[in-house]
Amino acid sequence: MNWISQLITKIPALSRLRDSRPFYLTLVIGLNVLLLLAIAPTFLNPSNFLYMFRYAGILGLIGIAETLIILAGGGGIDLSIGSMLSLLGVLHYILAASADIWVAMILVLPLGMLLGALNGTLTTWVGIPPFIATLATMFAFSGLALGLTGGSVLSGALPSWFGVIGQGDLFGVPIQFLVLLGLFLPVGFILQRTSLGKYIYAIGDNEEAARLLGISPSRIRFYLYMFNGFIAAIAAIMMNSWLLTARPDAGSGYELQGIAIAVLGGVDIFGGSGTLSGALIATIAIILLQTGMQFININPVWQLGAVGLLLVTVTLANQLFKQK
Repeated sequence: MNWISQLITKIPALSRLRDSRPFYLTLVIGLNVLLLLAIAPTFLNPSNFLYMFRYAGILGLIGIAETLIILAGGGGIDLSIGSMLSLLGVLHYILAASADIWVAMILVLPLGMLLGALNGTLTTWVGIPPFIATLATMFAFSGLALGLTGGSVLSGALPSWFGVIGQGDLFGVPIQFLVLLGLFLPVGFILQRTSLGKYIYAIGDNEEAARLLGISPSRIRFYLYMFNGFIAAIAAIMMNSWLLTARPDAGSGYELQGIAIAVLGGVDIFGGSGTLSGALIATIAIILLQTGMQFININPVWQLGAVGLLLVTVTLANQLFKQK
């Protein structure tokens, strides 16, 4: 194994690849697939792949949202996005039941941005630490969702054709996953190829230096929280389409999985470093791990523990090789 390490060190391209988090995640995905094939050869059938990529749509969107917020630094985090998803799903359902499904889909997007703007106002202009501010709005959004539904699942008002977004496929690829790619590609381009992307990395890496260059960290972070609300609205539409119901707890736990995706994908928790491609690969790694463990009937408690173990293992491996 030592000669492999020496060979990688001598080749710059391979050395850079070795030092990237996506590289280790790709290895984990490959090993996971081989292990599942050995334990349950029938796992990798088309129906399982369809389920995995369908589930990746909503989870991947939340991962993108958390990645952007954390990248911008300032202790940025959004603990409310799961509850925001739930509330927006309920609002979407109520609007669809009282008006029209298309009107509901259009209106829920600015409503999501409004909820995101609330987070942005509390964190950037009022000055409340993001952890506290979004924890407070998490409880507020969750309470509103429960209050509007009475704690019950809303069903019966969404037409069956609406399920095509959450349940349908296009050329064998789940539409949910295509929606994820439709957001991932332009956002990734903006991050890597535009001035706005450079500003996001700059304020995450060195806020004071960014200010001296005339960049407003508060303004950029405010708009990122608004964009998070927009992403949550898209995820809520997809969730309602998938279930054809509105659940007041539909987004429960998604915020923590989104944060895990961002960190597992290589985003520095203090901001300024990381990529969306890492978040996308991390999404696939987590879904493959969870789906595989479900397939071989492992207790859900251990599934959550496995995600935590994966996060620690990949992070430690990355740090050890960087030290070398």
